[in-house]
Amino acid sequence: MTWRRRDTLQFVAALLVGSGAALTFQYFRPIGEKVGETPTVESILADPDAPRTGPADAAITIIVYTDYDCPICRQSYGAMADAIAGRKDVRILNKEWPVLGPRSLRAAKVALAADKQGLYAPVHDRLMRRSGRLDEAELRTAIEQAGGDWARIEADLATDAKRIDAALARVSTEAFALGLQGTPAYLIGPVLVRGGLDEAGFRRALREAAK
Repeated sequence: MTWRRRDTLQFVAALLVGSGAALTFQYFRPIGEKVGETPTVESILADPDAPRTGPADAAITIIVYTDYDCPICRQSYGAMADAIAGRKDVRILNKEWPVLGPRSLRAAKVALAADKQGLYAPVHDRLMRRSGRLDEAELRTAIEQAGGDWARIEADLATDAKRIDAALARVSTEAFALGLQGTPAYLIGPVLVRGGLDEAGFRRALREAAK
């Protein structure tokens, strides 16, 4: 074996060992930060305007901070849905945190108004899984496909403006208290995750939350 070939093989072997070590570290390191049960977390859980899905007595609560115009939020949404599919021990609290501009703000307000018609979940699902732009046509389609009344949405946006604005302001305050820098973010039981996750990541976080 020539020196050059042996050096090359040694380099490749070292690279593979290094990559394996990096992957091992990524797998075994904590997936988030344990924040425990603090007054901040308790007040977040008690938010009366946070739309909820899943059993009220679920053992694990996932608090989700998202923006409809955030592509990582949308990718993670599908992964989270797959990770909790069929589970009866998980509930979701959705926190509308529109940090990416006027379109995000408008969509967040429409989604919160839809909750008054009991349509938050299907509207949220449509907006998170969409492939097109987040414009007025898409918002109206999301409402109407969920069986909602667009005229009532517009009316509720006017009559409930103060409540909706207060709910959004409260979420911003919560995000600041948690030290969040942007969307997405997830409080999975006592585990705070900043950034997106894939399905495996959500499953790991749920296991950590259950410990």
